[in-house]
Amino acid sequence: MKRPNRITVLNVLELGAGVLRKVGLSALVEAVVRRAAPAVGTFDVEIDGLRLHGDHIGQLYYVRELSESDREATFVALLKSAIEPGMTIVEAGAHMGYITMQSARAAGPAGRVFAFEANPRAVPLIQRNLADNDLGDRTTVVPLALGDAPGMHAFFISGGGDTSSLQAPDGASERIEVGVTTLDSWLDPAVLVDVVKLDIEGAEVAALRGMRETLDRAGPGLTLFAECNPPLLERFGSSAAELIDLLHDHRLDVRWIDEERGVTRPIDEVDWAHGYVNLHCRRSSKAGRAGIHETTSRSGTVA
Repeated sequence: MKRPNRITVLNVLELGAGVLRKVGLSALVEAVVRRAAPAVGTFDVEIDGLRLHGDHIGQLYYVRELSESDREATFVALLKSAIEPGMTIVEAGAHMGYITMQSARAAGPAGRVFAFEANPRAVPLIQRNLADNDLGDRTTVVPLALGDAPGMHAFFISGGGDTSSLQAPDGASERIEVGVTTLDSWLDPAVLVDVVKLDIEGAEVAALRGMRETLDRAGPGLTLFAECNPPLLERFGSSAAELIDLLHDHRLDVRWIDEERGVTRPIDEVDWAHGYVNLHCRRSSKAGRAGIHETTSRSGTVA
């Protein structure tokens, strides 16, 4: 008899958990999940021709969304179309390395990917995934966070690692200390960056401040992707409006990725229904500061 894969088992367990929640046993479900999460065991899943290895139930949720829900499929398609063989890519917030591998595969053997990941538990996992897909030769995994000043900072590890942050999250987390650097101080000035991807749980503005010189040196074809999550940005004392203005300062035309329609749309048409959006930004001589200048509330509505 064929053994069911872990994603199938996860779906069955979720059905059972749903029944328990309906009869008022949500607290029991959450307690079991917290205790079982670290013991889920290892798993290997193939997504878009890439082998993805993990060892936590939170990571299993992530790969289930990739395989069954086409999570951020438009974002991934735009990323791959922006990368040509031989390009240099910088990624902040590598998580399991899925986007890292997509970037490395698109850049080819002559390309280079610098993936920054502050979570020390994620780094060996990313390196294993790169090695399993023969993409380690063109990728440098940097075990640091990107910010606006070098130093040490508190870092909070939560769940499967995708929501780990330099700021304490709402849920349970483990506090450690990690190194922080700026891209301007870490990257050789001779290296010209073609594509940047930022997904660092609200620290995007700080990271952009620390890469001003790098972005200024980049060519006219620069493409930048950034998560824009108003509540997380506010935890860092920032806002969606500040993030977008900063991107405009770098002569980037800012649009948001509408995953439901599979297109990019003007930033003044942004829909905060899911609490956050991914931004697609391209350098243009005509790009200016037109767009969102209003403040953004915690609910994500533009005031």
